[in-house]
Amino acid sequence: MIKGTTVRQKFLGISFASLLFFVLIALDVIFDGALTVFDQLVHSWSLGWHAPLLDKVIFGITHLGNLSTMLFYSVIIIVLFSWKKEWKSTRFYLIGMLGSTALFSGIKELVGRSRPSSYIGEFHQHGYSFPSGHSTMSMTFALLIFFLFYPKVSGGYRVVLIAFCLLFPLLIGFSRIYLGVHYFSDVMGGFTLAVFWVMLMAGVSLAPSPKG
Repeated sequence: MIKGTTVRQKFLGISFASLLFFVLIALDVIFDGALTVFDQLVHSWSLGWHAPLLDKVIFGITHLGNLSTMLFYSVIIIVLFSWKKEWKSTRFYLIGMLGSTALFSGIKELVGRSRPSSYIGEFHQHGYSFPSGHSTMSMTFALLIFFLFYPKVSGGYRVVLIAFCLLFPLLIGFSRIYLGVHYFSDVMGGFTLAVFWVMLMAGVSLAPSPKG
């Protein structure tokens, strides 16, 4: 019991710290602080990275975080856990994804930050910029996958799982900056918002047990 309580407290601590970082980033964005200056530097720098082959690769990576692709992933995961009658895992995943979607969508409307004016080719994205929806959902997805599958695998499979959960959101976030459709702070805001939400869920015991 003491050990379990300590783990939950750690999750809640990470959640609170992530929320604090998110609020600080959001305030900097709203009031045009130092981070927005860094955003412009990174954005200008990223415009010089481009090459035709790399552009195609990055286009492919960013599409892995599109709404339609995330829906495809979600259907597979929900069907899998429903078929195995692991209802707590199914509920955890659904609440995680739907909650993150509601959070970033609502905050986008509240902040109303315009996207960068320069982007690659015809790759124009509509809607507001902060926080990045792709970054929020890719990090949410990675954390949920970690909580759902880490207790079920061992050995080398855990290494593969951890590598995926780290690389997937990082690559998606990088692709958004590279393509010029988001600023650095948009991506970091999305990441911290996702960590806040999933860790909060885990901290209030919504995470599934090893037996589902």
